[in-house]
Amino acid sequence: MTIGEIIEELKQGKGLADIGKELTVGKERLSKALKDAGYLYNRKNGWTFTGTGQEPLNKAYTEFIVSSKRATTTNITTKERTNVDSKIDLNEPIKERTNVIRKRSSFDIDVELMKDLKIQAVIHGKNVYEIVENAIRKELAELKKNK
Repeated sequence: MTIGEIIEELKQGKGLADIGKELTVGKERLSKALKDAGYLYNRKNGWTFTGTGQEPLNKAYTEFIVSSKRATTTNITTKERTNVDSKIDLNEPIKERTNVIRKRSSFDIDVELMKDLKIQAVIHGKNVYEIVENAIRKELAELKKNK
């Protein structure tokens, strides 16, 4: 989505929180991206361009998103995601991959298993999600192999 499209949706009355949620970046990061793009918000006029140079209406909002240290998140279209996913080797360790697209998930897990998982993550200097992702990758590869 371009900055221009976001500004247009805001002018039509859509909330920044709704757009941020739709883009999976959140209200705060989207607000910061708009500010970094040269926009300023005030209650009277909404988001207006106050930056120098040409207004970046045709630029993707992702150009102004500062990546967090916790996870690499890239927002791409479904068509692009399909092309990216088809090139991913499920056996490749997570640390060696870049531009990983993550989806937050919630699930129930045995309490003792989770305790052991956290302990092993600390012992091996890994994040819990890295161990879980690698275990899922191995299981999926095994399931595909045994079709």
